[in-house]
Amino acid sequence: MEAARSASHQGGAASQWSPARIYLVGSGVFLVFVSVAGFAVNTSFPTDASQVSATSEHIFGILETNGWHNLAGLVSGIVALGFGLRPEWARVGALVKGVAYVVVTSAIAIGGGDRLLIASNAADQVVHASLAIGGLATAAMTPRSKSG
Repeated sequence: MEAARSASHQGGAASQWSPARIYLVGSGVFLVFVSVAGFAVNTSFPTDASQVSATSEHIFGILETNGWHNLAGLVSGIVALGFGLRPEWARVGALVKGVAYVVVTSAIAIGGGDRLLIASNAADQVVHASLAIGGLATAAMTPRSKSG
């Protein structure tokens, strides 16, 4: 009993649920759920930009998707959960995810999702921008770990 209590206190602040860790777990679960739902409605993997709009479907009638978009969301969600498993990696994980979603949001806004073979609409862009802001904000709110 004493050994378990001692082990639980060794992590100190790093073992607590920081803003970055909460963001990573919450966004990871959300992305995995939405991606699985997306694969339930659309498994097309267009290989040409002209096929993207013709083969896209909507998740819950809101988020436009196709197989590539579902796969990207699934990978992003799994990576977020991986970073969230290690409290000392949470700040870096949230920062990486925030920057990645700034790039995604910007690339789709500038060039359109079709060029990237990803079906995307305005609702998707709200999700992408929210993930970007959330990642950057929670990384900024989370103190650096003592080990890094």
